Amino acid sequence: MGGIQVKGKTGWRVIVVSCLACSLAACSSGGTKDGDSANGPSSSAASGKKVQLKWWYADSKQQDVIEKIAQKFNDDHPNIKVTAEMNAGSQYYTKLQTVLAANSGPDIMWMDGPDFPKFQSKGFLLAYNDLIKKDNFSMDNYPKSLVDLYSIDGKMYGMPKDFDTIGLYYNKELFDKENVKYPDASWTWNDLLAAAKKLTLQEGGKTVQWGFAAMSNTQESIYPFMVQNGAKLVSADKKTTDIGSDNAVGAVQFLYDLMYKEKVSPDGKYMIDNKPGPLFKSGKVAMITGGSWNARSYYDALKEKLDVAVLPKQKQEGNIIHGIGWTINAKTKNPNEAWEFVKWLGSKDVAMMQANAGAVIPAFNGTQDTWVKSLPYNLKVFIDMTKSSTPYPISNNVEWEDPVGAHISNIWLDKEKAADGMKAAQNEANKIMAGN
Repeated sequence: MGGIQVKGKTGWRVIVVSCLACSLAACSSGGTKDGDSANGPSSSAASGKKVQLKWWYADSKQQDVIEKIAQKFNDDHPNIKVTAEMNAGSQYYTKLQTVLAANSGPDIMWMDGPDFPKFQSKGFLLAYNDLIKKDNFSMDNYPKSLVDLYSIDGKMYGMPKDFDTIGLYYNKELFDKENVKYPDASWTWNDLLAAAKKLTLQEGGKTVQWGFAAMSNTQESIYPFMVQNGAKLVSADKKTTDIGSDNAVGAVQFLYDLMYKEKVSPDGKYMIDNKPGPLFKSGKVAMITGGSWNARSYYDALKEKLDVAVLPKQKQEGNIIHGIGWTINAKTKNPNEAWEFVKWLGSKDVAMMQANAGAVIPAFNGTQDTWVKSLPYNLKVFIDMTKSSTPYPISNNVEWEDPVGAHISNIWLDKEKAADGMKAAQNEANKIMAGN
């Protein structure tokens, strides 16, 4: 959508439930009350029949490793058969909500953080607390911020699969040419600005190289800077946001000033037709904040010129962690077998299978080293930053981010002042979060 990238990695979501309930076969007429876990064997297991589990996932790039994971589990569990089904594409969550509303759908499903509250609030997901306690299963094996992403009102609903954080990518060659020190963990916003000034070059009164690209993408830019300046993003009950607070506005103002006051970043108008990522890859931008999922594509473009550092701090260190979790259908006929599979998905063995595939950072602590070593630069910063990361902000109503995106777009196009835009965004978002 060009340079005004107001959405995060997973994009804005619009979930529409069609009236297909009568035409869909029910997954189970039973299930568990209020999504609480069940105890005891399933009816299928009790009868000695092989239990059939349907497993949905949403990324075609991970198809090979997903199928290997399912095959390995099936080989080790002769009384359970897991069938993996890929449902990639922008309609994944629309389709998922439709089938779950019809008491049908998969037994185990892929769930990202921003969409999780919507499904949890409708009672579609099984809580893991009783199962975790029964099996003495430790959630300490995963980053706490990622576990928190799938927890509401003290109940846990998602098994962490993988995660991503944000780093400060930079072009070493451009730094070397201007004799500028590389970014490090001591950097503040002032250091970022000072370096960006030295790295911004003009020829004939025209900027030919920018020191930094101030993106409007919330996950990779706006939210991390807000957190660094002390903003909370959403309240503990996920019913209000503080994106219009002085701390949040200060972050947006800083990024705005990099474009329109300091002129060390291309402005929002220019980035409509000139995306910041390609500008960085082409050597026209020296620094850019970006997600760990960019590690391969940026390396392919810049090779040995590329490195990455932790994000600069202001009032505090700050980052955004986002991830994928495995959830269980609250209406599954086989909750215990589904949990057995989910435990396997949360194991170190499966994490290593994902790490060796190289597509994502596995969530299981201590297994990320394989991903870190997959490319010859400092990818470890993405793991280190989990300690200072805030979960991607979520609410029961995913549409709360729509006004956020609209006002950020206006600010980046210089149509609205940062303070006015973010305060309006907060008021509008809070009404949506409150269900008004």
